Amino acid sequence: MQLEYRRAPGAERCPGEALLREEMARQLGYDPVEPEAAAQAKALVFRGPGREIHATMDLYDADGSIAWSRHLVVYHDDCKELVMNMALSLRVALDPSLHVPPAAPPPPPSPAPPDAAAAAPARRAWPDVRVGLAGSAVLGTLQGTTAGTALHVALRYPSFTLGVEGHVQLPVTIQLDEATSISTWLAAANVMPCSQRRHLFACAVASVGVVTTSSTDARIIDTSSLWLATGPRAGIEMPISDRLAIQFYGDILLRLSEFRVESQERVLWTPPAYGGLVGLRLDVNLDPRSEAPARRAALPRGAEAAH
Repeated sequence: MQLEYRRAPGAERCPGEALLREEMARQLGYDPVEPEAAAQAKALVFRGPGREIHATMDLYDADGSIAWSRHLVVYHDDCKELVMNMALSLRVALDPSLHVPPAAPPPPPSPAPPDAAAAAPARRAWPDVRVGLAGSAVLGTLQGTTAGTALHVALRYPSFTLGVEGHVQLPVTIQLDEATSISTWLAAANVMPCSQRRHLFACAVASVGVVTTSSTDARIIDTSSLWLATGPRAGIEMPISDRLAIQFYGDILLRLSEFRVESQERVLWTPPAYGGLVGLRLDVNLDPRSEAPARRAALPRGAEAAH
């Protein structure tokens, strides 16, 4: 057969024609591609919503009629697996010993899509809804290293996420002298627009909240102070299933508000201008896709039954 293999915009990182031919040759024992052959196979790889990658394949006979068609899907952004499945499907189409005769004459073939946009399924108009619970180690924000926790809610599109989270840093206590200590804790709300590519993501963080201070002996002036900060976040996401994912990330925070802990006699503590944290979050997708949980599906459209 002749072979026309195309990758639509967004699927350029998928393997090229060489891997498809190599895998077909391995399975068949010979390279089936011949530029002067009467039969012609056309294959198109394109991206769907989220981490989906699709492939459509049509095999035309010498008269130009579609004799065989397949539509394959993988749901975890694995182009190589998709190409391997394409090779297996084409092997079934080419090897007469594996053909299953149809039970009835096939319906008239549908015309081939003119371009990748016509072949690709429509994207959903609404995003996924994600919720997550995070734990973190925070450095430089309060008087010492402390633990933090956050409840995260986000709207997630294929390449963009808008998230908000409620963040609390556990109290940090320092001893000023034998009789005096001060304790400080932070509660804040964070807004994060994020860009993501495959498993990596980068965000801009805007944080606003309240720093609360108490003391065992010193008379603190302004026990509550405004917290305002901004900075970048970067991390990696590791999917567990269609519903669950783990994110590991780090923040760098630039403090924008001025505050300090002071008594009537003196300044007790002044925070640094910069801080940061490293966190681990478990995300749950509340709106997973409704398709069957299988990683791939074959959708016959021509004379052959699904193999």
